Amino acid sequence: MTLKRSKLKQEIVDFESNYKIIEEDRIIQGKWKSNIWKSYLIQFIEGFHLISGILLPFFLTWGKLTFVEVMFLQSYFTIMILVFEMPCGAIADYISRKFSLILGALSTAFAALIYGTYPHIFIFIVGETLWAFGAALTSGTNQAFIYDTLRKLGREHEISKVMARNRSFMLLGIGISAPVGSIIGAYLSLNLVMSLIFIPFILATLLSMTLKEPNHDLERKKLDNYLTVIKSGFNELKNNQTLRLLAFEMIITESMVFFLIWTYQVYLEALNFQLIYFGFVSASMTVIQILFNNVVPTLENRINNKRRFLQIYTMIPGIGFILMSVIFFIPISIPLILIVIGFGFSRSLIFVKGINKQIETENRATVISTINMIASLIRAILYPLVGYFVMWNLNITFILLGTLIIVFTLISRIKDEYL
Repeated sequence: MTLKRSKLKQEIVDFESNYKIIEEDRIIQGKWKSNIWKSYLIQFIEGFHLISGILLPFFLTWGKLTFVEVMFLQSYFTIMILVFEMPCGAIADYISRKFSLILGALSTAFAALIYGTYPHIFIFIVGETLWAFGAALTSGTNQAFIYDTLRKLGREHEISKVMARNRSFMLLGIGISAPVGSIIGAYLSLNLVMSLIFIPFILATLLSMTLKEPNHDLERKKLDNYLTVIKSGFNELKNNQTLRLLAFEMIITESMVFFLIWTYQVYLEALNFQLIYFGFVSASMTVIQILFNNVVPTLENRINNKRRFLQIYTMIPGIGFILMSVIFFIPISIPLILIVIGFGFSRSLIFVKGINKQIETENRATVISTINMIASLIRAILYPLVGYFVMWNLNITFILLGTLIIVFTLISRIKDEYL
């Protein structure tokens, strides 16, 4: 009897011990899962770029800059992101992903606050420096943080789906906040709109503090020397002609379409479009991007002749630019803006499979980073050039951009099997 009681007590102790372990594991799993939904919320909050719909009026009207100066400022911003990229990567890898996300949101919050203080280009340079620092801290770190979290959950295969949702939440935040910003700018002041961006980024900072750091006990790979990493990426591009062709054709058209982000508000002013409605156009641009980003992969899978599909897809934004240069009728002009943005910014999705197919697995991140770096450098060089053209004649700028897109499409050497 005593033996039976002893055995029963031991079974109860084992049961309680196992239950405690299961319960602790459930709590820990819940904490890791909370990182995912919190990352969605942070992206949504950080998407509240209230100024996005009236960015050019902010620079040109309140900031008293010329369009060329605005373009030089954006060129500086792009270069500073490249400068900060590796130091910020070291912060994330050697301190923590969580700390990098907190510091990135905080830096952007103060950048917005500084930007709205006084209309002077040197103040703007300080603001752009802090903003670039914040962007460099969060851009790559966010993906690494989510991947490490998914590894903890055994769901790392879901990284593409989770990052797509992250992007959608960011765009949703932009879409909601842009009309609000244009209304504040129209009825109160333009600099107040910029200063108010401090609030969502401070909220994002506080929310980032509640994240659970996932990578402390994961195996860390030694960081390669920056020049070694860059050399590796360039070597693969140099030695793989197909990869080089795909990367170049993806970058060049996307870079030209990108400048519509900085010229559509000048175009709207030429149409005598009221400032209060600028944000609604910006919101429509985010909605159209979400729509195209979800439709294109499905559409691409159903089409056999991918080369012809890519040609038609690329020609559309080129034709859109040219039509914008001769049409000044709001009910047609705004849909043209949305068409160029929708087709132009989703076009890179057609290249994703082909580019990844050409890259050796161990070099994938390095090569893609190198391609992105080349794209940033091209934009940094083109910013001032486009600025001068816009100040000279906006219509000719649109014709030039549209014509170049069409010409590059016609001389394309991409084959169906590359895609």
